Amino acid sequence: MNKAKSKLVSSKALYEIGQYGDSVGRSYYAMFLSAKALLVRDGYDVSSHKSLIGIFGREYVKNGDFDNDIAKYLSGTQSLRDNADYDAIDTISKEIAFERIIQAEKFIAEVERIL
Repeated sequence: MNKAKSKLVSSKALYEIGQYGDSVGRSYYAMFLSAKALLVRDGYDVSSHKSLIGIFGREYVKNGDFDNDIAKYLSGTQSLRDNADYDAIDTISKEIAFERIIQAEKFIAEVERIL
């Protein structure tokens, strides 16, 4: 969880200097790493983003342990992170980056509630 929180700090710092695409990437990794902390605690070994999202959804969202609306932030932000990292044109706005920071904060709080 410390690493997830560190990524959130980085996301906020990048947002403040106008690096919105990179900020979204760090928000995604804040969520990814917090989800991974929960999975590791419960004995799962995940190596890919796709497998983490799948197992996380199956083990914590479908059974009602994790808020479904908050869980959607993870995959939605992954898609934006992919766009920010791989598209030739940066389409991540200040508003989108700010929204993802808020979502990462909520996601981390929901993971901590379960932990």
